[in-house]
Parts: sequence; C-alpha cells; structure tokens
Amino acid sequence: MAIQDDFQAYDTASRENDRAKLLLIDQSDYSTQHIFFDDNADSADQCIVDVRDLVSGEALPYKKFMDMYVVKVHPHKAILESDYFVKQIEACEAKRDEEIRRMEAGIALE
Repeated sequence: MAIQDDFQAYDTASRENDRAKLLLIDQSDYSTQHIFFDDNADSADQCIVDVRDLVSGEALPYKKFMDMYVVKVHPHKAILESDYFVKQIEACEAKRDEEIRRMEAGIALE
C-alpha cells in the first residue's frame, strides 16, 4: 500500500508527532508484522510517524516502535544495496519475535 502524506500540513503544525503519519498497531496480533518505512523517521520528537496502539489509542514510545514497526530509510543505501529492504524486514521481524517471546515468558519489556 502506498499513501501520499500532506507534509505541508505537518510542517505547518510545527512537526508535532500527534500530527504525523498515523500507524495503528495491534500489539496482541502476533501474526501480523507492521513496518512503516520513511526517510524522515528521525528522533523521538521529530519522528514523522505517530505510532499508536490500536486498542487503547495510546502512543507507543519511540524506543519501543523504532526498528520494529518503523524504519528510517537511508535512500542512498536503498538504491545501492539490492537487499536493503529485505534486511530491514528481517531485523524488524527478529525484534518483534523477541518481544513476543519475552511477553509469553512474562519477562518485563524494556
């Protein structure tokens, strides 16, 4: 799926995260891996993706969603490395699998 964002509206709103591109995640769905690729997925306060739990509507912390649900794309690498996105997907899946294992084992998530 591809969606065209309205960067001008986001920029006009001082690039506030709650005005960013919305990504809803059902954290209890272990069979679906959501991954949002964006070259502007920067630091927590400047991340262009607003990641929220589908059930509660609460924003997920940057530390939790980055490199699992959101990947900052480096365009030059994406062009030069034919397997760039495959490697990014594999890394996201590994991080999500580890989170699921920890949740099922009752180990506190960081």
